[in-house]
Amino acid sequence: MSKNKRVTLLFNANKGYDRKIIQGVAKYIRGGVDWQLFIEEDLVTRLDRLSNWHGDGIIADLDDPQVVEFVQKKGITTVGVGGSYRDEQEYPTNMPYIATNNDLIAKTAVEYYLNLGYKNLAFYGMPKNNHNRWAFEREQSFMHWAKVLSNGKANTYYFRGNAIHSRSWALAQQKLAVWLGSLPNPTAILCATDMRARQVLEACHLAELKVPNDIAVMGVDDDEIIRDITGNTLSTIIQGTENMGYLAAATLDKAMKGETINPLINMVDPKGIVESASTDYLAVTDEVVNKAVAYIKQHACEGIQAIHVLNHLGLSRANVENRFKQHLSSSIHQEITNVQLGQVRKLLQTTEKTLAQISQETGYKTAQYMMMVFKKRYKMTPSEYRKQVTVDAFS
Repeated sequence: MSKNKRVTLLFNANKGYDRKIIQGVAKYIRGGVDWQLFIEEDLVTRLDRLSNWHGDGIIADLDDPQVVEFVQKKGITTVGVGGSYRDEQEYPTNMPYIATNNDLIAKTAVEYYLNLGYKNLAFYGMPKNNHNRWAFEREQSFMHWAKVLSNGKANTYYFRGNAIHSRSWALAQQKLAVWLGSLPNPTAILCATDMRARQVLEACHLAELKVPNDIAVMGVDDDEIIRDITGNTLSTIIQGTENMGYLAAATLDKAMKGETINPLINMVDPKGIVESASTDYLAVTDEVVNKAVAYIKQHACEGIQAIHVLNHLGLSRANVENRFKQHLSSSIHQEITNVQLGQVRKLLQTTEKTLAQISQETGYKTAQYMMMVFKKRYKMTPSEYRKQVTVDAFS
C-alpha cells in the first residue's frame, strides 16, 4: 500500500468534466491509499503557485498545453487525462494517459440521430487552437461517422463559433443564431460540451427556432449544473469521467511504486445517453411510422411483438415494414429491440437489480433470452457491460 505520498490534481472544478474526474480519484483514495492530496481551496489550478511544490505524483488535465509544459518541466511522476486522438503522436511521450473515447462519443451521437430518421447532422464545436484539440477530434469523428453510417446520404454541417466571455457573448450568440437559421429543418446537432449545447438552446430561442422540432440538440458531459440551468431539458452523452479519474489514480499508485505501466494509453468509453426533451423528436414525415414508433416507445418493455404494432395501426405487415425500411433503415422488430435494450442498459448502469428483475421489467420472457439478445448487439454480456460502466470495474 502506498505510504504518505504527496499528490496534486491539476484540474478546474468549474467544469463538470473535471469535477467527475476528481470524484473518481476520490473514490480510489477512499479505497485505502495513504496520500496527502493537495488541491487549491477554490478547486482551480494555478500553475504559478505550484512552481516550488515538491511531491510524489500528479494527475493532470493534459488537454491544456500549459499543464503539459508544466508537468514535463516538473519531472514528477504524472498520469495524464484528456481526449483521445486518431494520431498516436498527439499523445504525451512516455507518460501514462487516460483518454475519453472521442471517436465513440461521436459515433454514439450519429447512431442515435440516424435511428431517429435525421438526414441533416451538424456539429457545434470550439475555435480551433491548441487548447481545443479534443474538440476538433470530436468534430472530425462526427463528420466521419455521419458519412459512413448513413452511406454518404446524410448532409453534414459544422460551426466552431467563438470563445465565450462577457464581452463577446451577445455577438457570439447572434452569429450562432445566424448559423442555426441557415440549417435545413430538421437538423440534429451534437455540441462539443453541455455548455456549448446550452448556447445552442439560447440561440434557437433568439432565432425563433423550435427545439427539437426544427433543431435537435445534444451535449456531452452530463453536467448537473447545466442540466439545472436548462430545466433538465438537455439530452447529453455521459462520458466515463469518474471511471477515468479512478483509473488515473490507480495508474498513478502503480507508477509511484515503480511498477511498469502497460499499455501507456487507456481508452474509456462513454456510458450512454441521457435522453431528454431537446432530442425528443422523430424526424420522419410518415405519420404511420411516427404513430408506430410512439406506440413502440410506450409498450416495448411490456413484451409486445410486431403483430401488436400492426394491430394498433390496422395495416398490413408489408406496408408498415416497407415504411420502416424507407424512413428508418430498420424494422418493427428492430425498433422494439432498440427500446428494450436501451432500457436494459439504463437499468444496468443506474440500479443493482438482478438480470432476472431487469428482464422482467423490459419485456423479456427469460433472463437467458435477454442475455443472448444483449450479447449479440453489444458483443458482451449484461454483466460484463455493468462492470465496464461502473467505477468498481477498476477496483
